[in-house]
Amino acid sequence: MGDATSIPTSDKALDMLLEGNKRFTTTTPSHPHQDAERRVALGNGQAPFAAVLACADSRVPPEVLFDSGLGDLFVVRVAGNIINDQLLGSLEYAAAHLHTPLIMVMGHTKCGAIGAVASGAELAGHIASLAPAIQPAVDKVKGQAGDLTDNAAKEVARMTADGLRTSQPILADLVKAGKLKVVPAFYDLESGVIELL
Repeated sequence: MGDATSIPTSDKALDMLLEGNKRFTTTTPSHPHQDAERRVALGNGQAPFAAVLACADSRVPPEVLFDSGLGDLFVVRVAGNIINDQLLGSLEYAAAHLHTPLIMVMGHTKCGAIGAVASGAELAGHIASLAPAIQPAVDKVKGQAGDLTDNAAKEVARMTADGLRTSQPILADLVKAGKLKVVPAFYDLESGVIELL
């Protein structure tokens, strides 16, 4: 896992994430790659097997949810797991320079940022800058059965993943060449389970 000499395929990387989540939810996490030997080994570079764009919410730390350790995941976090130029640049770095074969966009239940936009709350300061990326997803799922916030969070993950897959020039080219896979996912705060969308 995360070894520069053995970067997995995108499908294997996805399996590794889901296997880690299974360990996390069954209360048998192995807490890999969290010792001094691993820390020292990473002093010469990194080769994360997956990148995860996740919400900044304190309840959704990808390293814990996927039972991963140092050097395994390249994690980018922002409220509402949306994308902007800086976050996109970070993910491009992971894919193009670290050769990370998988990007997962992970939404979650009861997301505060998405819930605020869905409820029409007045957002002050720079918090308001989150709304333009979230509002189209809220609009798309209005009237659907189920919880509006959770439905919108799933749609944000899908829309963001679609945007990353087609992002020119770097990510779209890697996807087309079969060197990168981008998948949307959704984390349930109560069960701990991550489902692919």
